[in-house]
Amino acid sequence: SLVLLPMALLLASSSALSSTVIAAPEAMREPVGPPSFGINSHLATRYPDPTAMDVPAQTLADLNITWVREDFHWHRIQYDRDVWDWTFTDAAMRALLKEDIQVLGVLGPSVGWATPYTGDNPHDVSFYAPDPELFLDYVRAVVARYRRYVKHWEIWNEPDHPYFWQPEPDPVAYADLLKRTSAVIKEIDPDAQVVIGGFNPFNTTFVRTVAEAGAWDSFDILALHPYVDPYTPEEGNLAAALDIAHALNYQYGERPIWVTEIGWASGPGDRDAIGFTDETEQASFLVRSLLLLWANGAERIFWYMLKDDAHNPYGLYRYGAGRTDFSTSLRKPAYNAMRTLNRELEGATFVERRDLFDSIPVESFTASVPWKRAQQPNGQLALSESGVGSIAYNFSTRGNDYLVFEREQPVRIPGKPYALGVWVYGDGSTHTLRAWVRDAEGELLQLKLGVAGEPGWRFISTPLNRPVEPGDRVAGNGNLRVDFPIQFEALVLDDSHDGFVGISTIYIDNLTAVTGREVYNLRFERDGRALDVIWSPPGIRIALNTAARTAFYRNLDGRAFDAAVNHGRISLTVGQAPLFLWHERE
Repeated sequence: SLVLLPMALLLASSSALSSTVIAAPEAMREPVGPPSFGINSHLATRYPDPTAMDVPAQTLADLNITWVREDFHWHRIQYDRDVWDWTFTDAAMRALLKEDIQVLGVLGPSVGWATPYTGDNPHDVSFYAPDPELFLDYVRAVVARYRRYVKHWEIWNEPDHPYFWQPEPDPVAYADLLKRTSAVIKEIDPDAQVVIGGFNPFNTTFVRTVAEAGAWDSFDILALHPYVDPYTPEEGNLAAALDIAHALNYQYGERPIWVTEIGWASGPGDRDAIGFTDETEQASFLVRSLLLLWANGAERIFWYMLKDDAHNPYGLYRYGAGRTDFSTSLRKPAYNAMRTLNRELEGATFVERRDLFDSIPVESFTASVPWKRAQQPNGQLALSESGVGSIAYNFSTRGNDYLVFEREQPVRIPGKPYALGVWVYGDGSTHTLRAWVRDAEGELLQLKLGVAGEPGWRFISTPLNRPVEPGDRVAGNGNLRVDFPIQFEALVLDDSHDGFVGISTIYIDNLTAVTGREVYNLRFERDGRALDVIWSPPGIRIALNTAARTAFYRNLDGRAFDAAVNHGRISLTVGQAPLFLWHERE
């Protein structure tokens, strides 16, 4: 989950569970392997000069990029049924291999002549579902040509999105295409890894249907596109996407998790017509999002994208004079941030998270506190003397099943906490836990704490400093924001999707207000030195213990500055832009 708590709370929750048969809370999720941050490069599809592919490839090398996500667009390779043209993909591959950069290849989308829809240009891209046999012919040709160099193939891009699979997303048709495509790839190259087309993890209906259609065993890597813009990485609870992915893995079978797209635009774009993020914030969000995703279990993450489109500024380069313009003057702060991140973490080993939040338990679910079931007679909340609650549910319809449990006396939450969360021992589902909170304006707001997830104790939480969606106002009027002081009134369990039918139990403990200093700190070590990557969205002055006599830090553009060391403590001011602090280990 997003909010990472100190060991004191872990111990408190552990002792509370000593009288139950459920194991004590586990440690937070650990990273999988070394940091691995790549980029959506688009050389073969957006760089218009095949004779000069070394230009963008050298830029990737300067960024210390070792992985890219490249499209092998069908319409570029086979613009007519009897015409094959490898000019751009060959040129891109030569340039990338020269720089020793590995490639995740994306197969798809359609070409106009290969779909039943006649409204698209027959020689250009089409997002209509293809004739499966024609698609497999294209896959055979691409994989056979590049099998020595490309060992990872992603099947389509965002097949759950109505723009990218027309006339509308069809999970059963995609499942069939995935199964057949995977079989062809494995026949040509048994060592190849198949990646499911990146999907939105905050709505799992599509990918569940793909799994239930028998396609889960037809891919090796689970790919997510967990965009949360226009929120910040922390406000958007970005790390919660990994909880959802882990729950899917528990249900259907373990797969490595890759994030094959994540990004923020630096101005108005396709997803944000207003443009709430500027270039400086984009650079900060890049580092924060990549680190949050990696620290919570994403094995590899690809930023979207290398260079801006004319009207879509997600890139590290501005658009400038066009797609071939890679002038150094066009580099945005995000360019330097990606380069600094990759260089500072190269060869580093993760040690621990050292986030500096404080926590106040506000509800322990003891048997002495009265609750009542407010809505839907399909479950019950059982309390215990140990403070562990259990929610037994029976979701029996294919409609929207849910349970609301109201506390007879609302709990006043002290101060102005950063987040609200709860410990949960899941049942392997992605059912959602929500809290009803009444604020100072009298609004009763519904806040999504997170998903139940796989068995094992985890802390799930939601930030309180972000706007609330209109549909999550339960009662009252106001500004759709949490205005302090607040009080907790009810706990809600909502089914993961309307088609779910089933009976199970989840356990809950210690509803908690997360307060104090919003500071994030990931500690690494390299060459016998400690490296702390630190940021604080609101900004704060902090002090860290150290055994060093001297220390220095780099900012996102790579410049180094001395850090003051006095009596075994390093004092410095941190803000929303992460700092890379180097010093001797304690």
